[in-house]
Amino acid sequence: MFLKELLFPKICLGCGYLGMYICPNCQKNLRYVEKDLCLYCQRASYFGLTHPGCKRSKGIDGGLSVFYYNNSLKKIIKTIKYRLANDVWKELYQIIKPEKLKKINFYKQLDDDFFLQPVPLHEKKLKERGFNQAQIITNFFHQLLGFPMSDLLVRTKDTKPQAQLSQGKKRYLNIRGAFSIKKEVKNKQIILIDDVITTGSTIKEAANVLKRHGAKKVFALTIAKG
Repeated sequence: MFLKELLFPKICLGCGYLGMYICPNCQKNLRYVEKDLCLYCQRASYFGLTHPGCKRSKGIDGGLSVFYYNNSLKKIIKTIKYRLANDVWKELYQIIKPEKLKKINFYKQLDDDFFLQPVPLHEKKLKERGFNQAQIITNFFHQLLGFPMSDLLVRTKDTKPQAQLSQGKKRYLNIRGAFSIKKEVKNKQIILIDDVITTGSTIKEAANVLKRHGAKKVFALTIAKG
């Protein structure tokens, strides 16, 4: 461990402070989501549940996020995606205030029969990175909630990064048809796990596929909300 830190010292991703990836000052720049919203109309919603008037038969039933996606968190998540994934993620979840995670327990109050499903990467990207950051995040939420992790979806389309596409329609067309069912999902209740949700196109497409194959309920849980 000493040799690793000597050769590859921890440097704050925000300011360059030596010794931590997220120093105390930069931790203050992380903004927690205080007001949960319906993923369709973006209006206030109890625990992020989809409003009755916004519900789609093949849509998402609700979603929660821990942080807002600002510049500070963007640097952290990009590092988690492309390098030092486990080290940076371990430091991030250690600094999350426990009281800010209490709302996540809403899912345990809602039902005790959920499966945690990481949004899958295409095989090509998985080989390039060597890991799926959504899987790492799913491990964390598994420890927090106790729900079993699942492998129900596969990504069959190598899409462009959604962040590179500005328009909602382009994001929708990019992600459309990107997922297929890997295992039986009929009557299952599923929580989709990802790092960031912005327009929600990826999560909604995954939910659509799950619902079309019989999933009972599909929710979203992410580290950040754009």
